[in-house]
Amino acid sequence: MQVNVFISDQKDGKAPQLLVLPMGPEAVIPRHLQHQEWRHFATTMTDDKLLGAPSPEIEAAIARDRYALVSPTG
Repeated sequence: MQVNVFISDQKDGKAPQLLVLPMGPEAVIPRHLQHQEWRHFATTMTDDKLLGAPSPEIEAAIARDRYALVSPTG
């Protein structure tokens, strides 16, 4: 599945998080995450190893919640 990936700003020494959204006009940053600063990081596939989570897990979260929040690897 092709997705857009956004990365959170690093603040207070916290590790960044990746917000994974499906491609398309229905993709929006969830209301409870809109207070954070997000920058577009990449357009990629859910099986990209840098996302830090298995593709089925990311796709299940997107199907259920319309987004996935993961910790990057690398």
